[in-house]
Amino acid sequence: MRTCNEHIFRPLFCLLNLFAPMAHAQQSAFKHEATAKAEKTAYDYNFPGADGKNIPVADFKGKYILVVNLARNSSYNIQLPALIKLSETYKDKGLVVIGVPSNDFGAGEPGDEAAIQKAYADAKVSFPVMAVSKLTGDQEIPLYLYLTESKGAPAGGEVHWNYTKFFVDRNGKVVARLDPDVAPDSSEMLATVDELLAGTYKPKKTGGTKSDGAAEADDDE
Repeated sequence: MRTCNEHIFRPLFCLLNLFAPMAHAQQSAFKHEATAKAEKTAYDYNFPGADGKNIPVADFKGKYILVVNLARNSSYNIQLPALIKLSETYKDKGLVVIGVPSNDFGAGEPGDEAAIQKAYADAKVSFPVMAVSKLTGDQEIPLYLYLTESKGAPAGGEVHWNYTKFFVDRNGKVVARLDPDVAPDSSEMLATVDELLAGTYKPKKTGGTKSDGAAEADDDE
């Protein structure tokens, strides 16, 4: 004969068995949502502004962002006029070019902040030029750490030389990286920009910049 307790608890066990899969599914959904929230994008970082104030990358949300580390005394600075033209050509099509001066490579960007900003103003640079920044070592700015080491970042590791180019998509993900040797008016650069804006760009399986030694051989100053 069944006791009263059996009559009471058997339906409860049935209910628990019924709702257990639903609870598990909900828990999995919560975990997935938490993981998605934990994954940072470029929009979680800042550019160091020339006036000493941070400029959120999120200020450029909705556009493709081309980030280039500038150095006016580098041999690669010959690309600057083409970079200005690229910015002018594509700024109304959804691309914003951002220059980040750095003296890290071959002492290519000497002088104080005022002198550096004046030099780019005198060169008629129409795109935003940020504060001179450290892009390697212990003082590397967080944005560049994201560009080079985040999950899904293009191959290449930390920046090796001046005029390395990074593309950030409209979702804040770094999706492409081009060598210093890829000029702003080259077929590779123009094809990359056109494909990104058209939504047809497919990331390369391999990439990254040249080694330090190779870069210095080309940028011997």
